[in-house]
Amino acid sequence: MTSLRLGRRVIGPGRPVYVVAELSANHHQRYEEAVALIRAAAAAGADAVKLQTYTPATLTLDCDRPEFHLGGTIWEGRTLYDLYGEAYTPWEWHAGLKGVADELGLDFFSTPFDPTAVAMLEELEVPAYKIASFELVDLPLIAGAARTGKPLMLSTGMATLEEIDEAVAAARAAGAGGIALLHCNSGYPAAPTEMHLRTVPYLAARYGVVVGLSDHTLGHEAAVAAVALGACIIEKHLIRSRADGGPDAAFSLEPAEFAELVRAVRTVEAALGGVRTGPTPREEASRRLRRSLFVVQDVAAGERFTAENIRSIRPGHGLPPKYLPAILGARATRDLPRGTPLQWEHVDGVATADPPVARPFLQGVRVALRPLTLADATPTYVNWLNDPAVTRYLEVGKFPATLESVCAYLATFENNPTALAFAIIERASGQHIGNVTLNHIDPVHRTADTGLLIGEKSFWGQGLAYEAWGLLLAYAFDRLNLHKVVAGAIAENRASIRTLEKLGFRPEGRFRAEKWVEGRYVDTVRLGLLREEFQRPAFLTAPAALPVALS
Repeated sequence: MTSLRLGRRVIGPGRPVYVVAELSANHHQRYEEAVALIRAAAAAGADAVKLQTYTPATLTLDCDRPEFHLGGTIWEGRTLYDLYGEAYTPWEWHAGLKGVADELGLDFFSTPFDPTAVAMLEELEVPAYKIASFELVDLPLIAGAARTGKPLMLSTGMATLEEIDEAVAAARAAGAGGIALLHCNSGYPAAPTEMHLRTVPYLAARYGVVVGLSDHTLGHEAAVAAVALGACIIEKHLIRSRADGGPDAAFSLEPAEFAELVRAVRTVEAALGGVRTGPTPREEASRRLRRSLFVVQDVAAGERFTAENIRSIRPGHGLPPKYLPAILGARATRDLPRGTPLQWEHVDGVATADPPVARPFLQGVRVALRPLTLADATPTYVNWLNDPAVTRYLEVGKFPATLESVCAYLATFENNPTALAFAIIERASGQHIGNVTLNHIDPVHRTADTGLLIGEKSFWGQGLAYEAWGLLLAYAFDRLNLHKVVAGAIAENRASIRTLEKLGFRPEGRFRAEKWVEGRYVDTVRLGLLREEFQRPAFLTAPAALPVALS
């Protein structure tokens, strides 16, 4: 999903939600009331205020034929011309209202309903345009607004998928300075059961644009839920008092309610955060209270560990409980008094559970693998992770990457017995061209995951990934005694999949995952490799052929 600049703000995933207060007809044809609404919007925490720019004559005809009478809505029995005469915002107000919004730090824009409205708003230098859901099928209007080069927000109420396709295509072809789709139900008010908010991430994935919600429900629950589903813009009608009535009063929020909407949106966006696993800073203290392996009866040097003298209890200073089956029956290397948190140096003769703490140097024909360290957190590495040609093939990650985030990532490999990370060095030049990792090493079940990144694009297509992976897999099977290694790859990354298959990996399934770099759903392929099916590269004809130098 791309980002979009709207006035003073850049809008997009991971950024604060852009909250728009729609004034519509709630000024009751009083300029002072419109000013008061703008001030109320600012006090409630809105980012922008929006008007609707039309006159009854630019929107419809003064005609009493049945076709021009409203039915089945809260405006039952009225003519369109009569309704719009009550609801429209006088054009001579726009400049003054924009001045009030500017003074309060609010963006000010409008929904134009014909070319003359676009021309007038251009004179005011509004930063964006909103196309109403009823006008989504007016492709000439959309094209005319797009030709200004300003961003367009297109409301999708009532629209079929084909009509949305046509509207987006028209806006793009005419040169819109960015597009946002606002999911909408054009019922007044809209029923929660007809909102279908799961459409929000669908629109983002289908069109690759910023998506929001134009909300006509009563209350603010739908808007908050939409934010949780990825909405980056929320538009809601604002009125000073519903008791004052008016065409849009029934589905508008009063200032205190609007302020509560903003607070709820900010809470949800803070809770959403980003994609992450592992403990948060506040969880670090709790992490020490997890279960781990402790000596619960005095154990003498040479004595065997049993279910009676070793148990999984709190706190978390000992080995993880998953190693208990491998440790039972092994002998103690020293006297261990009751209450000792069990460590690997206390355990003798558990070859399958011994963690891979050595950080080797592995040498191939064209590449060598050396341990990746914090010193490798360089601007070059950061640039790799932010290069769209590279990141489009990464399964996970939070972007844009920073030097801080790279340092935090590399730090996870330091003194970690369950993960190894190597820098891929092109031997002829000595250049660091990428990384390859072995993660989630489980010496009990003898499994691990692997991943590889070649960030220097000039080295793509030369078979260096095949050699780097071959070195790592040979080390995993021959030196770490692993039984199975699993890899994942974006389905469109055929080069990596072919390389893995050449090494003996077999596809084990596909699943859908959101790719955060581009905000779209993609197929990810999982592949597994058993030790006995490893297709050893020619330069590694036997386990003894693996050149290893321990650090």
